[in-house]
Amino acid sequence: MIKSLLSELSKELEMPERKILDESIQVFLEKELRDASAEILKIKVQFRVSSIKELKSRIESGEAEERPAWEQLIYWENLEKKVKVANSWMQKLRTSS
Repeated sequence: MIKSLLSELSKELEMPERKILDESIQVFLEKELRDASAEILKIKVQFRVSSIKELKSRIESGEAEERPAWEQLIYWENLEKKVKVANSWMQKLRTSS
């Protein structure tokens, strides 16, 4: 189904399928990076910190309440992983083109 849609779109746009896929993946990865960065910024502002290490230190010292802070810390760590993966794939796309 997806292959036939891609093929049809490729024909109608008179553009290679590979180009459509590459550009689509690039746009998707850029959106993921923007979204993750925005979420990270929200956490930084919420806890008035600039790094995961700083947030962890504030939690351990009691400056930040454990309950929401630990959850946000874990969420931030997962967002950082997403950023690394997206950046890695964007690099792969650049080198494969």
